[in-house]
Amino acid sequence: MKLKFLPLVLAASLALGAAVPAMAQKKGGDVVIAMTAAPPSLDPHATSAQVARNVNLHIFETLYARDENARPVPDLATGVNLSADGLTYTFPLRQGVKFHNGKDMTSADVVASLERYRKAGASATLIGAIDTITASGPNTVVIKLKSVQSTFLGNLSSPRAPIAIMPAEEAAKEMGKAASIGTGPYRFVEYKPDSHVKVARFDGYKPNPAYKERDGFAGAKIAYLDSVTFRFMPEAGARDAAVETGQVQLNETTDGTTAKRLRGNPNFQVIPVLPFAAQILKYNMAQGPGADVNFRRAVQASLNAEEIMGVAFPDIYRIDQAWVYAGSAYHTGRAPFKQDLAAAKAHLAKSSYKGEKLTFIVHNDRPTVDAATVMQQQMSQVGINVELKVADWPTTSGIGLKSDVGWNFWTHGFGIEPYEGPASSMSHWVNGQGQRKADPVIDDLFAKINGEMNVQTQKRFFSDFENRMADQAIATNLGNYGLFQVASSKLKNFKAYRIPRMWGVWLE
Repeated sequence: MKLKFLPLVLAASLALGAAVPAMAQKKGGDVVIAMTAAPPSLDPHATSAQVARNVNLHIFETLYARDENARPVPDLATGVNLSADGLTYTFPLRQGVKFHNGKDMTSADVVASLERYRKAGASATLIGAIDTITASGPNTVVIKLKSVQSTFLGNLSSPRAPIAIMPAEEAAKEMGKAASIGTGPYRFVEYKPDSHVKVARFDGYKPNPAYKERDGFAGAKIAYLDSVTFRFMPEAGARDAAVETGQVQLNETTDGTTAKRLRGNPNFQVIPVLPFAAQILKYNMAQGPGADVNFRRAVQASLNAEEIMGVAFPDIYRIDQAWVYAGSAYHTGRAPFKQDLAAAKAHLAKSSYKGEKLTFIVHNDRPTVDAATVMQQQMSQVGINVELKVADWPTTSGIGLKSDVGWNFWTHGFGIEPYEGPASSMSHWVNGQGQRKADPVIDDLFAKINGEMNVQTQKRFFSDFENRMADQAIATNLGNYGLFQVASSKLKNFKAYRIPRMWGVWLE
């Protein structure tokens, strides 16, 4: 059965009710979270993986962050002053902020961090409009843009591969090599790639005085827990057993069957979250038949999105193939594409494909493997020969972010970008990042939407982007899926969001 849910923030609020009275808050305790995979890196600039965000956004902070409704708000900055010509952003910094190594954060650290990110960050295109970054005294940073960018604060506050502030000496290191030293409410303790990441409360942390409550990735980030351990448990059954036996206090995701069984049990909180991500199919356009638009159109026409999503996410999905979530001002309400096997065969006949076996890379999360398996079967109906290559997320993502290592298809969740908005969703395809070969039309539309101040014109550019993605089959959006989280009833004031936030929560 396909369920319908309220938007993420409202659904989670209703599921958990009002906040527990302040007098009930308790300091101490250790929480273990069952997570589906290990982060490919704990260098926050180096990866946009969801599993890395889960950890890194407890350790690191950004100049601006997103609030509960995804709007950009001050975090390490106290605000911003914008010049009359729209090109110069002056950011006063919060004073007295300490890094986990005891050093005070200054403008030099901010400048070094931003310079590092715009050179080689995982989402560097987001701040590609920057011309110069300078320090104006120890507590002020000035950013000048090459041209007006209507989405600059939104881009700067992106949590996707967060533009995290780190000590200048860490920012001097090559990508992937920076130590996990941030300003967040938790400090890094250890990372065992085959087991877990552990963080501990940073007792030198001072919550942002501008806020009284938790608010998205910003707000008052008060850490009550002594430590949080993110344990890597790719097997769904193992995660379920761990939360039910009390070995973990939060299972990041479970299936609908388990959610139904535990719903109403006073020992657990069952929290539905929809949308959480779009399930997308990528084509390697840099090599093989993926470079041929007729082939990509053939694949897209061979797919039945309803069947794919129904098998992979049977209890919590909806067919919505827009590249931002419903509720966004830019959501188009696009009519979903339909499977058309005759059209698929006709496109395939015009393509360069000659029946060779193609490689479909998949990470070993059960719903993702299920989605890939159904796609493989559907493609076989029109004569496309596909072999699935299943590995863990770090291995799979390491392959998929390269053009020349012999992959043709890759399916995974595309979650944070549609949450952030149109520029973020578009940026993943700029310069060929997602599809491995640049599309000049998409690059041009990205430049236009970033420089356009009129919202109606922005909407037209975004609609043009969505049309281009569909017509050229740059990538295929199958629809939105959600997830069920299961928390121990002893975990108080937990509220689902884009990561399992462990600030503002405590153990009974």
